[in-house]
Amino acid sequence: VSTQSTGTDQLIKSKLDSAKDKANSWPETEITDFDPRTKILDEDINDMKDRLRKRIVIPNLEEPEKSPYGTPATYVNLVADHLTESFDFGMVNDVLCKFKHYKTVLGDINLHFIHMVGSEEKKSTPIILLHGWPSTVWEFHKSIPILLKQGYTIVAPSLPGHGFTEPPTVPGVTPVVIGAAYNKLMLKLGYNRYVIHGGDWGAMIGFMMTVMFPENVIGLHNTMNHVSFSGWRSVLQLLVGSVFPSLVYTTEQERKSAHPVFDMNRLYRQYAYIHIQSVLPDSYGYGMLDSPTGLLGWIGTTYALVSAERDSKKSSMDTIREGIQAFGLDNICANATIFWCVKSAQASMRIYYEFYWNGLSTSVSSLSIPTVPVAISNCPYEISHQTKFVSAGVFGNIVQYTYHTKGGHFSHIDNTEGVVGDLTSFIQKIK
Repeated sequence: VSTQSTGTDQLIKSKLDSAKDKANSWPETEITDFDPRTKILDEDINDMKDRLRKRIVIPNLEEPEKSPYGTPATYVNLVADHLTESFDFGMVNDVLCKFKHYKTVLGDINLHFIHMVGSEEKKSTPIILLHGWPSTVWEFHKSIPILLKQGYTIVAPSLPGHGFTEPPTVPGVTPVVIGAAYNKLMLKLGYNRYVIHGGDWGAMIGFMMTVMFPENVIGLHNTMNHVSFSGWRSVLQLLVGSVFPSLVYTTEQERKSAHPVFDMNRLYRQYAYIHIQSVLPDSYGYGMLDSPTGLLGWIGTTYALVSAERDSKKSSMDTIREGIQAFGLDNICANATIFWCVKSAQASMRIYYEFYWNGLSTSVSSLSIPTVPVAISNCPYEISHQTKFVSAGVFGNIVQYTYHTKGGHFSHIDNTEGVVGDLTSFIQKIK
């Protein structure tokens, strides 16, 4: 693992060293059983349903097919009506209780995690599954049984402030600190070597873990590629690809995903939430803590819009309809239920602030992983990804690089077999 020679080297190195030192100084704490039913309570579910039924009538403003205004009222009403009239809330607890849940304190993080022990044969390759925002361990509810059936041991922590991991009560809980905590968890469980799989913030945290603890990481598998758009490989690809696209990109979908700058309208709209949440996470979070309508309007948009094709020539409503069909109303409602019942919507957004205002957004691009084996899965509706050529500038040992024909940002939901197949194939190659 190395840092490329830039003026940001010392900053990122100090962040990494500080996180490792903190993790080494954390006192040993016990691991206790946890029952998710103690958090998904009938009184909170009934409160959410009651508030949704009493929601104000959303003004029937004109909704152009290419609406630039945000989440259409039609969509909010659709999900709200499903939550109040059709959704089986008991299913959330039933599914979650198929897994074994635990809690432990690691520094300033009161961490929740799923831990399922697989076969003795594959005990040497435990897998840690890492989710991002706005998600929970629910994202893996279809993948975990498949991996267990194949004998793999699974650890799936809840990101701080998401789901059943308590919101941090102190500032500075960055993806670097979280990565140090996750490594500490794996060591605590007796897994000195493990495979990381991550998407969204989970991909970034997995990247940080591999940089800090290469001796512990057997391999890193990502579904969202956080490689910078500013490196020389990226610039060269953009220049050549804009003139001779067939020399650089295998499909038009790859070209659009690798370089959203070709569609600036989509780029500005797609990343608006990142700017808001990295500057004023609490200001928007209060509305979601108090209003399930606000919660559905904000996080619900993400589920739908990153699960279907996004194109400036395409109707926003068509994208949302296709996204709902791919992601599923029940999955939207399950995640929303967890966020509402544990009152975590506000805290979940603070990770953006911690990342951007602690200097990580500019300094992380100086990091590279030259030797640890890496696999990357590219689903067509992912927010963004880079080609293998550009990724090789950061990952020196890419052993698997897969393009899929379906799936989006939450590929464990809408392309379960594909992404799990990639993960297990990767593990077989690096065993």
